[in-house]
Amino acid sequence: MIIAALVFLEIFCLCTGAFFLFCKNGNTFAESASYAIITIFMLLSFIQQISFIAGYSAISISAEAFFLIISLVLIFRHRSDVFSIFGRLKRFGSANSIFFIFLGLCFLYMVIHAFLPVPKEFQNELYTLSIYTKNGFFPLAAAADFPGFLPVNHLILFNTFLRFGTASGTGIFSFLAYLSIGFSTYALARRYSWHPTAFTTAILVMSMPRLVVQALYPDTQVISVAVALFCILAIYRTVELPNLVDLILLILGLFFCISENISSMIFGPILLALSCVVLFRRHGIITWKSILRKNYYAFFAVVPVVIFSQFWLFLCNHFYKDSWSGSFAGISFNNDGIQGALANFIRYILESFYFTGAIDIFFERVFNWNMAQALESLYDFGVRPFLGESGAAQAFHLIWRPNEMFSFGPVGFFLVIPALFYAVVKGPRRLKAVAIAFVSYFYLVSLIIAWAPGNARFFEIFYVCAGFSIAFFFPPWRLTKRNQKIFQAGGCFLLFFTLLAAS
Repeated sequence: MIIAALVFLEIFCLCTGAFFLFCKNGNTFAESASYAIITIFMLLSFIQQISFIAGYSAISISAEAFFLIISLVLIFRHRSDVFSIFGRLKRFGSANSIFFIFLGLCFLYMVIHAFLPVPKEFQNELYTLSIYTKNGFFPLAAAADFPGFLPVNHLILFNTFLRFGTASGTGIFSFLAYLSIGFSTYALARRYSWHPTAFTTAILVMSMPRLVVQALYPDTQVISVAVALFCILAIYRTVELPNLVDLILLILGLFFCISENISSMIFGPILLALSCVVLFRRHGIITWKSILRKNYYAFFAVVPVVIFSQFWLFLCNHFYKDSWSGSFAGISFNNDGIQGALANFIRYILESFYFTGAIDIFFERVFNWNMAQALESLYDFGVRPFLGESGAAQAFHLIWRPNEMFSFGPVGFFLVIPALFYAVVKGPRRLKAVAIAFVSYFYLVSLIIAWAPGNARFFEIFYVCAGFSIAFFFPPWRLTKRNQKIFQAGGCFLLFFTLLAAS
C-alpha cells in the first residue's frame, strides 16, 4: 500500500506540473486539467513502451525520475498560484455548494476505491500486461507459442504500479481518465453555454452508470474514451487559435487513440477525417505548413507518433504471428449489409433505453413490470417480422450479463441522442461536423459488427464523448436555475446510486 501511495504521489506531481504549464500557456482551468491528465498518460505510456521494447526497466524508472524532478521544480515556481486555484474553486463551489460537496465526497470514495484489491473479473488485462513486461518484446516476438500482441498504448500504463509487484492503485488511471472526461466535457460545453449549464452537462455525463463503474476499476475502456474526448477538445482549441502546442498534442492524441479496444480503432479514422475537414476548412493547409516550418524541432514528435501508432506491434504480428492484431478475436461481423445495419441500429436504440440492471430489478420487484419483456415485445411486433435476425450474431434478447449490469442511463437515451440530432440540424458548422462524425460512428458500428449481448462497450465513445452537445441542446430561456438544480440533483443521485450498486 505504501508503494502504491508513492506511485500515486508521483503521478499527482506530474499532472500538477503539467497543469501549471498549460495554465501558463493560456488554457482555461478545465482545459489545463484535461490536457495535463492525458499528456501525462501519453508521457508515461511512451516511456513504458520504450522500456518494454529495449527490455530494460531502468529506462522507465530513470526517465520518470527526470520528469518528476522537472514537475517538482514547476510546482515550486508556481506555488503562489496554488492559493489562487483554491480561491477559484471556493468561488465556484459557493455557487454550487451542495452539489460541489457531494461530488467531492463521491470522488474521494472513488480514489479510495482505486487502492482496494482488484476483483477477479478485472484481472485479465493486468495478467496480459504482466506476461508482456516479464518476458520483453523481442523474446515474445520470437516465441512460437505466443499468439500475438495487443496494442499497449493504454494497457501499459498499469505497469507503473505492477512493476513494483502490486496491483493496488492501478485503478487510479481509470479515475483520472474519468476526471479528464468531466473537465473536457465542461470545457467543450462552455463553447455553447454559460458555466451553470456547462457544469450541469458535466454532471450528467459523469453520472452515466457504465462510465462510473469503469472509473472504479483498472480498465482501458474509460482511458480510450478520455483520449478520444481530449482529441475533440484539441481540435476545438487548434481551430480557434492555430498554434504548435495544440497541433502537436492533437496529432499525438490521434495516434494515442489506438488501443486494444475495437471502438477506438473505429473512431480513430473518423477523428482523423474530422480533424482534416475542420482544420483545413477553417485555416487552409498554408497556415499549418507555416507553423511547422517555423518550428523544425516539432518533427521530433515523429518518434512518439511511431510508438503510439503501434505499427511495430502490428508488423510483428503480421510477419511472425500470421495475424494483424488479436484485437478482433471473438468479434462477429455483420454479413447482411445495410439491412443488418438498420436492424442493429434499432436494437442498439432499444438497448440504450434499457437503462441499468439495478433499476430493472427495482421495477420488477416493486411494480411487477419487466422492462426487458416490454422492449422485446415491441421489437417482436414492429421489427422482427420485417428484418428478422439480420445483422445479429444471435437472436435479439435483452439480458444483463454478470459483469455488465450498467448501461448509459437516462442521460444517454433522453439527452445525448436528441442533442446529437438537434446539433446535426441546428448546430453551428463546427458542432454539426462533430455531430455528423458521431452519427457516422454509430452507423459504422451497426454496419460492421454483428449485434450480440455486451456490445454496449462499443458505444461508450458515442454517448460519453458526444455528451457535451447537451449544452447546446439546453436552451437558456428554458433551462432556468430551478431546472438546472433538478438536472444536477438527478445526476448526483444517479452517480450515488451507481456507486452504491457497484460497490
